[in-house]
Amino acid sequence: MILVAGASGCVGSALIAALNGTPGPDGAPRRLRAFVRREFDALRLRDQGVEAIAGDLVSGRGLDEAMRGVKTLVYLVDTLDRGGDIVSRDLAAVQQTLIAARAAGVERVIAMSHVAASEEATSPYLVARWAVELAVRQSQLDWLLVRAPIIIGRDSTLWELLHRVVDRSPVVPLFRWRRVEVEPVALSDVVDALRLAIDDPERGQHSYDVTGASRITFGEVLRGWARATGAPRVYVPLPGWGERQLAATGWTLARLPRTETRSLVETLRERQVCPDPSRRFPLGRRPLTYEAALAEFRSAASD
Repeated sequence: MILVAGASGCVGSALIAALNGTPGPDGAPRRLRAFVRREFDALRLRDQGVEAIAGDLVSGRGLDEAMRGVKTLVYLVDTLDRGGDIVSRDLAAVQQTLIAARAAGVERVIAMSHVAASEEATSPYLVARWAVELAVRQSQLDWLLVRAPIIIGRDSTLWELLHRVVDRSPVVPLFRWRRVEVEPVALSDVVDALRLAIDDPERGQHSYDVTGASRITFGEVLRGWARATGAPRVYVPLPGWGERQLAATGWTLARLPRTETRSLVETLRERQVCPDPSRRFPLGRRPLTYEAALAEFRSAASD
């Protein structure tokens, strides 16, 4: 049994869709269970034929039921949308989950993190991701970490903010992060990495980076989207990091939640690249370029 915690998010939804109804490496159908916070999301997943349990990782509600019979836990959770101290909340959530996993006899945990996660990061979100990594490493379970930068995919909050700023404003502000390097990754590459990790139980006790094939700047991320959509835009370089302004813009243009958006905008200060080729996840192929990731995103958005 595979349990996907955080199954209603950007990566979780795509992973569930990729795994649901498909055979595992032994040819037998995968047994799949989703853990979500809202009963509405659980009902939606059940309509798709996925076993789903609603609960809360911070309080532990629903965890014992969710862990029954599980061998592999895929942990895709953050608590950005809950307010307060994200480091303590994320740590409480992962610790509750790992305690329940050990008690239920779970053998493996595969967790998502961020390539810029560090105890020295200026962003509390990235510090929280680092704390989750440490908890997973110390869990006494077989573990594997998949670290990604900004993900180009539907419902990826930071990407939704950046591309909607370009879509909906003829004048695009470029703050200091315009010069920060990033290797934006396609959602399909992240899902493939997780699927390969799930299917290979020998791949463990390791941290991998899954990043795209293009090393560009965040300024080029916005310009590239404008070129892909044919939208003529005026770009205005501005001082500062613009975190408050972008969070307000995200709410005004796209009704993206202010607190969550600002926390993610803070990650634009950090270089988001794979620092060492030996750390790259072995996909068995070259990851998508930024242009290919954009084409994939546009195709999915038009469905």
